[in-house]
Amino acid sequence: MSDHEVQKRRALTALLGVTVVWGWTFVWMKQALDLVTLTLGPEGEDAAIGMFLTIRFGLAALLLPLFLPSCRRRENWSMGLVVSGGSLGALLLTGFLLQMTALTTVSPAVSAFLTSLYVIFTAFLSLFFAQHRSISKALFAGVLLATLGAAFINGPPQLGFSLAEWLTVICAFIFAGTILLTDLATRKYAPAAVSLASFAVVATGGLVYTIWCMTQPSAPEPSQLLGLLGMYDYWWPLACCSILATLVALSTLNHFQRTLPPVRAATLYALEPVWGAIISILYGMEAVDGWFALGATLLLAGNLIAEFMPNKPTPAPPPE
Repeated sequence: MSDHEVQKRRALTALLGVTVVWGWTFVWMKQALDLVTLTLGPEGEDAAIGMFLTIRFGLAALLLPLFLPSCRRRENWSMGLVVSGGSLGALLLTGFLLQMTALTTVSPAVSAFLTSLYVIFTAFLSLFFAQHRSISKALFAGVLLATLGAAFINGPPQLGFSLAEWLTVICAFIFAGTILLTDLATRKYAPAAVSLASFAVVATGGLVYTIWCMTQPSAPEPSQLLGLLGMYDYWWPLACCSILATLVALSTLNHFQRTLPPVRAATLYALEPVWGAIISILYGMEAVDGWFALGATLLLAGNLIAEFMPNKPTPAPPPE
């Protein structure tokens, strides 16, 4: 097996682990949002979401240099890295704000399906920007199967084309952009430094958004908002999202994704709803049924076809 194949297998294993952690994030975010709605009411949701993102990414940005000292090296920083990492952070901030805002009203099945559209969006954006001049039939078949699997893993999504659903579609498009931008940025710049720059931008943007929300007439009192930090059902999901889903998972993604073509990576990321459904079942939030079996089978088949069918384009080895 060539060195590139070894790197590819390591990347697939690492990114598979990322999808497992991401599967937990739905439970964590939903737990925090339910507490926000119960404690502050719908009028306090926007400010609480902003504070959640500010602390989630701010804590990750503070801890990252302790675990990856290379992100502090002066030679890794340049104006190009700041622009690339900042742009990635801006996309992440926008995507997460849309996802969490929509999650307060859409069902888990609809949210999972619409967010999974980033797999198809990544394929088309990749072709549009000529990242890869062609996508093999096997990879395209894997994209379609993965998207269908995500659509049906929690049952047929009942779409009503509400504002929240459209926001989730836009979120999926933005997440597709983050996959492509991550590929470009981490091939050119040190992945750890890209992570730090993007985390800092999300935290700063989240703080600005929170302050803006608090100036609105219907905003909760600052003491009410900060009081959430003393509640287990808010700070525990927040800590898990910050340390596991951001510091560990996103840093791992930024390091390993450059080994794979963006479309292949997106197809692998579509396994997230499988883990989310399994975790929900373990928590007693979902029941095992035929839809889960169908969705999981399609997602697995999509990834197996994309990985092992012949005539796949071979990506260039990542830079050392």
